[in-house]
Amino acid sequence: MIQIQTDAAYRPSSQETAAGIVFVKDRKQAQMSGRLKPCRDNHEAEFQALIWGLTQVQKELDAKQLVEIQSDSKILVSSLQKGYAKHFQEYVNQILALLPNPELTFFVWVKDAENKGPHQLAWQKLNK
Repeated sequence: MIQIQTDAAYRPSSQETAAGIVFVKDRKQAQMSGRLKPCRDNHEAEFQALIWGLTQVQKELDAKQLVEIQSDSKILVSSLQKGYAKHFQEYVNQILALLPNPELTFFVWVKDAENKGPHQLAWQKLNK
């Protein structure tokens, strides 16, 4: 199974955004962070962070493996579980298109306290 933990850091005053991703495959962990384009709010930043993360690990994804995507964003997780988001449908479509097998992908909401790795990576990148 592949696990992707994701989080975004968003600074409202400047609309600056960064992503933090923890990617686990075959018991090997990779940590990544990157700057994102400016966002209008934190919700948009969460969607963009997952898109950024999926593009970073695209060659590591396998259509035959289960993928678990974890986020502390309720709107991100519930939108992906339903395949629909009133204000973020374009992002939902992009994310589903990046998955090699959406039927084998599970979207899991986790508490902020359980998402510290990607959270710290995103904020470190934003504050550089």
